[in-house]
Amino acid sequence: MFKIKKALVSTNTKIYRTPFSPNEMNLLIFLSNNPHMDTAKVLTVTLGVSKSLVCRSVDSLMQKGYLRGEVDPRDHRITHLILTEKAAPIIQTLQENWTRFAQRVTQAISQEDLETYKRVNQQLIQNIQRLADADFDREETIEK
Repeated sequence: MFKIKKALVSTNTKIYRTPFSPNEMNLLIFLSNNPHMDTAKVLTVTLGVSKSLVCRSVDSLMQKGYLRGEVDPRDHRITHLILTEKAAPIIQTLQENWTRFAQRVTQAISQEDLETYKRVNQQLIQNIQRLADADFDREETIEK
């Protein structure tokens, strides 16, 4: 999985030729696809990256004018991250690059094989989650 992510980041960097870090690109795409998941805490947990990396990336994107922060009126400790209009063309290019990348990566693979891959991958994720939630001191069988 890391090789796929590395190849995509490399493709985006080469095609768009921007000074964005891989994490900044991830944050832009993530916030675009999930506008309701818009706090640094949520980004840290959901993306599985350190708080310091999220903060550095958010600060950089704010300084460049691609993000702005808005304090939650109900809880002043929370700042919601909002994409600016300046981010729209960058996000569009990143999404187009992802589509091209996905098409190239999956060429010569049948739709049936892709569906099988998705199904098996989802089951692996569910099994890992069950194991993470299970008591490791006792043997446990995973039901289908």
